[in-house]
Amino acid sequence: MIGLGKWKLNVSVPFLKADPILTIAEKNGRYEFTIDAQGFGITPALNLVDVREENGDTLRVKAQVPMLNIGDLSGVLTFEGAFCKGDIEVPMMGKIAVKGERVG
Repeated sequence: MIGLGKWKLNVSVPFLKADPILTIAEKNGRYEFTIDAQGFGITPALNLVDVREENGDTLRVKAQVPMLNIGDLSGVLTFEGAFCKGDIEVPMMGKIAVKGERVG
């Protein structure tokens, strides 16, 4: 499995800069993601719709965040050692670049 652990992500869009912690875990042979949105005091539910591994270092993810109620989010994260980078496509906002570093 790719990217297991805790990742501090840097997300910057107009009107918002956040450093959420993304935890990627394995549960019964499947991926499990949780997000801690530090600074906002929330941990939004993240329902994974599909997770695919590519090229041995990349995860392509489709998920829903019920509290946002905006449809499916899709993202690609590529991992290289203690760092990751990628894009998240958010309905009504477009593509958001993210980068991160392993923190656990």
